[in-house]
Amino acid sequence: MTARTWQRPRLASHLVLGFSTVVMIYPVMWVVMSSLKTPRDLYGDPWGLPRTPRLANYSEAWKIGRIGESYLNSILVAVASLALILVVSYLAAYALARLRFRGRNLVMVLFVSTMLLPVQATIIPIYKIEQSLNLIDTLPGLVLPYVAKALPFTVFVLTAFIKTIPTEFDEAARLDGAGRLRILWSVLVPLTRPALASVVILDFMTIWNDFYLPLVLIHDPARRTLNLGLVNFQQLWGRTDFTRLFAALVLINVPLIVVYVVFQRQFINGMTSGGLKA
Repeated sequence: MTARTWQRPRLASHLVLGFSTVVMIYPVMWVVMSSLKTPRDLYGDPWGLPRTPRLANYSEAWKIGRIGESYLNSILVAVASLALILVVSYLAAYALARLRFRGRNLVMVLFVSTMLLPVQATIIPIYKIEQSLNLIDTLPGLVLPYVAKALPFTVFVLTAFIKTIPTEFDEAARLDGAGRLRILWSVLVPLTRPALASVVILDFMTIWNDFYLPLVLIHDPARRTLNLGLVNFQQLWGRTDFTRLFAALVLINVPLIVVYVVFQRQFINGMTSGGLKA
């Protein structure tokens, strides 16, 4: 087979990848460009570059959307939820992957089966439970449903990853006098960093982008998360201030980009390794 024959599939794959990249990046760039326009420029030339970049849209969006207050609420909810998710799911995954007990497979099936339940089907029980516990209109009232929603997927991923790690590492640490918690923290956690990075990114994106649970459980404007705060940009008679709304969207998505950049190498390793296979 000649070199030219080899180059044709490679050229085709590069063209497909390049086209896919443009398709995915252009909407993001369009939002950024639109956030720098005046309303007249946006409606007059929606696809063109901003004539004079208007950075004041960002400061005005920060005030109108109460972005600072909403940022704090979203960060508190996301950090607290991720901390609980990682601790509880890792302990559960370790037990399912390493311990031998009756009904272990049944427990795993129950974890996986709950992934099929949409949050819309559970919102009424969640609301009733939180109402009885006086958690409506509180940030902990958002954290607990997020933890319950993310546990099945996170336990499934971590269990599959831990099973790929040879038990000889555990036995060697046990011979050195390490207990279960020491083995878990010093041996397994470093080896499962790709899986941990994967679930951190995916769970963080789910929590950060969620609109439905805050809409149902949060009524106080002072406790709104970022996505719920976007309703502040809807004006009278259903009109929306799109230029400032786009500026708010750019501000909201900055943490997602930061989290991905920080964990991207581990995330790619985790997605391409055998640990995420069923």
